[in-house]
Amino acid sequence: MPDYTDPVLLEALTELKAVFDEGISEYELIKQLQQPPWLLFDGVALSEPLAMFRCHFVLFNALYSLSEAWRQQGLGELDIHTLRIRLKPATEFEAGITGHDGLKAYYLNWDNFTDTNGADVEALLDDFWQRMAGREASASDVARARLTLDLDTEETLTTAQLKKQYRKLLQQHHPDKGGCTAKAQEISQAYRILCGQRN
Repeated sequence: MPDYTDPVLLEALTELKAVFDEGISEYELIKQLQQPPWLLFDGVALSEPLAMFRCHFVLFNALYSLSEAWRQQGLGELDIHTLRIRLKPATEFEAGITGHDGLKAYYLNWDNFTDTNGADVEALLDDFWQRMAGREASASDVARARLTLDLDTEETLTTAQLKKQYRKLLQQHHPDKGGCTAKAQEISQAYRILCGQRN
């Protein structure tokens, strides 16, 4: 798989290694990277969700790549979260064969960058705010979600059936294929609601 990690970004993060000793938030790190001499992420409209996601993805990809290099060199490894990115010593387990890290795998796979569009980001943000609010889906939300996905309101569904129907409808209504963004978002929201009912 091609690696599109920006060598200038990796160099900047290496130069900023000292800030990771105390820990730094993603927002503060981006602010530092926007300053001379690097001027990275200059002009990125962080208020626009897709631009924000892409900036975040590029940064986290570089951080996970750098963390792996530092771990292999015995310099430690980065504990990576949006609110705090901190350098910590590598544990014996982590210095050898590491277990599976889902977030690391996600950010090191550039397909996740290229395949994510504005509707996907909006859906992720909606889901985040719903979880923050602790909102439970009502019976009417579930019924509406089933109608949106053209599902029988009473039929018991398997996870595989639900996923298959979601992918089919999203393929038909995807904005990149001439569909409507609003409809794609509605389909994604309905899928999220029904998945939540299965957890």
